Amino acid sequence: MKEQTQALVKKFEQDYEIYISATDALTYWIIHARVPKSHEEGLHHLHLGKKYVSGPNQEGNVLIISDPERSDAYTVESWGTMESIDDFVKKALARILSDRNAPDAGQECCADSNG
Repeated sequence: MKEQTQALVKKFEQDYEIYISATDALTYWIIHARVPKSHEEGLHHLHLGKKYVSGPNQEGNVLIISDPERSDAYTVESWGTMESIDDFVKKALARILSDRNAPDAGQECCADSNG
């Protein structure tokens, strides 16, 4: 992962209290996001995990596991062309922020689940 992408992830974590880990393997990429469950003020927030899995040969398809610690349920989406983990990280950060803000906008957080 490029240094500027690492800096983007670090800033994202600081700005939104969403912790990100990225795995760049030869045939797959994984983004694990730990998102605060609620926006209530307090000293500690409960964080829920969410995983995004894709890879260089996946033609933009992304497997999204909404709660990997409790369920194997997942959705599959097409995010368009992604040439590198840097592209994947940028699209994932935008999606993570969108998902986090969805309940605030009165939208459902998750689409159909498979699995």
